[in-house]
Amino acid sequence: MLSIVVIGRNEAEHLEGLGKSIAALRESCDFPVESIFIDSASTDNSVPIAEQYFDCVELLNESKHLCASAGRYAGTCEAKYPWIFYIDGDMEICSEFFPVVHRLDDIEPECVGVVGLYIHRFDNGRSAFQPFKRLIGTGMQAMHFGGAVLLRREAVLGAGNWDPALYGKEEIELYARLGNGRQVVKFVHVPMIYHYSEYYTRWELAKRMLMPSGGLGKVFWGYGQCVRAAVVKGKFRALARLEFELYAFWFSLCMILMVGFVFSFVWSAILAVMVVTGLSLWSRPGSVVRYLLQPLSLIPGWWKYFPWFRPMLRKWNPEGGQAA
Repeated sequence: MLSIVVIGRNEAEHLEGLGKSIAALRESCDFPVESIFIDSASTDNSVPIAEQYFDCVELLNESKHLCASAGRYAGTCEAKYPWIFYIDGDMEICSEFFPVVHRLDDIEPECVGVVGLYIHRFDNGRSAFQPFKRLIGTGMQAMHFGGAVLLRREAVLGAGNWDPALYGKEEIELYARLGNGRQVVKFVHVPMIYHYSEYYTRWELAKRMLMPSGGLGKVFWGYGQCVRAAVVKGKFRALARLEFELYAFWFSLCMILMVGFVFSFVWSAILAVMVVTGLSLWSRPGSVVRYLLQPLSLIPGWWKYFPWFRPMLRKWNPEGGQAA
């Protein structure tokens, strides 16, 4: 009933903990569970370690286009059960989430997936919770989701699977296709995964959005790729509906510039301050910085989208130590 698809590249230090959390989940279930590890051309000993904990280990051939979405695309093709639990190699499953997995049959048919709380555990000892729903209103649908999410296999394949050509923002691009702009992934307010990550200051986070060398690498181009993919697939309106705050922000700024040209730049400045202040109160100040920096990756990233790319998969042969 459940396929667990894990993607990773050079995640040897995390795979033991992840493997044990998967084993614990499997032991708690009274239905079939398979585990699949998709390795993105690791150069450490991730593959032989993964072979100890996973039912199936497969490798992606090295390519300059390899990315997380390529691994999830390949894993979806290999999975055989109705539900797929996507997890990154630097994560572990929280035991509090086990009961949610046990009740997958009770999920409403209109919901294509489930996501819970992420608990980020940073290398400096700090921790942070990440919910995927703004805690207002009565709805329990996720506004978006990250690398760890439970999705119906049929829904993912019906939407065209993950786009393996996206270096980043692949989750929101898939979400736009899954629900055609509607929020169709259920949010449950229980811990779902522990995510082990490096800690970044606010300045470091901003620097990562300024240029590829700031830390994101080719993931920097993901936003431009995502927008172009949505345009190519006729899903831009669906994408804008999911990320309405971003597009409302830029639409407002464009209207303000028009006011400045037609009437007065003083009024234009006043309106700009009102928009920025309103967004800060509605969401958080960091959102303003992120929205302002998005065009830096939008324009160049648009030309980095290569829709023809498909990852090449090889099975791991533990006896020979090579991929068969």
